[in-house]
Amino acid sequence: MPLTPALRPVAAAALLAVVAAGCSASPSATPSPSAAPGETAVPAPVLRPPYAPGWSAVHADARNSDYAAAPVAADLALAWSTRLEAGQQLGPLPWSINLGPTLGPGGGLYVTSTAPGCHLRALDAATGELRWCAPFIDALAVVSSPTVDLDGALYLADGAGLHAISPDGSERWRVPLEGVPLSLQFTPDGRLVFVTNIGVVYLVDRLSGSVLGEPLRLAPGLSWRPADGLWACARGVEGCPSANTLAVDPASGTIYFTFWAPGAPAAGLRAMRYRPGQSPAFEPLWENDSLPGGTASSPALSFDGRRLYVTDNQGSLHAIDAATGRAAWSLPIGYPADGSASVSPEGLIIPAGGRGGWVLAVRDEGDRGVLAWERRDLPNRGVVMQAAGGRAYAAIAAGDYRLELVVLDARDGAELDREVLPGQGVFSVGTTAALDGTVFVATITGWLAALR
Repeated sequence: MPLTPALRPVAAAALLAVVAAGCSASPSATPSPSAAPGETAVPAPVLRPPYAPGWSAVHADARNSDYAAAPVAADLALAWSTRLEAGQQLGPLPWSINLGPTLGPGGGLYVTSTAPGCHLRALDAATGELRWCAPFIDALAVVSSPTVDLDGALYLADGAGLHAISPDGSERWRVPLEGVPLSLQFTPDGRLVFVTNIGVVYLVDRLSGSVLGEPLRLAPGLSWRPADGLWACARGVEGCPSANTLAVDPASGTIYFTFWAPGAPAAGLRAMRYRPGQSPAFEPLWENDSLPGGTASSPALSFDGRRLYVTDNQGSLHAIDAATGRAAWSLPIGYPADGSASVSPEGLIIPAGGRGGWVLAVRDEGDRGVLAWERRDLPNRGVVMQAAGGRAYAAIAAGDYRLELVVLDARDGAELDREVLPGQGVFSVGTTAALDGTVFVATITGWLAALR
């Protein structure tokens, strides 16, 4: 989850308070009404592409690419903005939104926040007007963005469990979990897959809510309660074994995720092969424990499925062979990135921002990473989005905690446009785009802006 190093310690305490306040009054988790007690039978796969068109997952897609496949304009203007009330403070500043919004069919824009009484909102993407609020979602949902399927159904976890939510905001089903995942993905056959903060791998039928097979516990003996908090997940360090969102190969279903095994000297990456119809549904493929200090970055899978890209908390970008887990190269980028890298189909990698960081792009040359271009005059303060047409969209610091959205030519880093963002945003937790080219920028202090 993208928190700057300066904000992480404060956010950790705030998140602990959110957990204590937001989860204690949550209704008890209930299993799917269609699942018999102890049921583990695997029904026939749902054989259709599960993701809604467009930006329907926290990092755009199964690969965690942070790339918009639809063209986005180079010349933008503010269309609307709104402010979501913060339920917690980051020192003197409010803390409201923690991840970028996702979109579904029918023009819905979905965002989680710490706002009291409403931790999941559906907005009209065209106007920013509120469509509905989900009062049954508790405060721990702030560590995730909803994943949206073709029918417009949303899937989101919180301290009470995993929820399926209809396009009108009503709850379809809810199942309890061991721990809390930081957002979800779909398998190629339409099931939900995720790893909770304590390293439990789940496969869930998205239609019924049935847990398929026995969950795979990567660190047996670990347990978690809402009162334990998620401070380590806010920092991506040892106390949170799985602190990010997994990537899924859309062809094979192989999953890739960051993991810090209890007692290990460093975090790393793991890969597991998907085995539909078997229990457990995933088997270990490889491990690579080479992320010193942990990581605030979800792994991004290249569009050809051959490489994974991830940053560590000590200031390097790593490329990992997706088939073997071997390190291909590591490149110091000069600062610890506070979010996931954006990867284009052409192979351009742009790390997220962080304290002391600037906008830069890296190209994978096989056995080494090469700096394609850098803009040291642009202090990067957010998760960068790339889009079709060869453009990149980055939130940069503009003084007094304010942000500007800069549009860059992804080929050489040349500036194409610059727009002032409303309020004191501090850090952009996600920049996403709709199919019509509208760009949405969410900030940690609760500002959500639409530009088109």
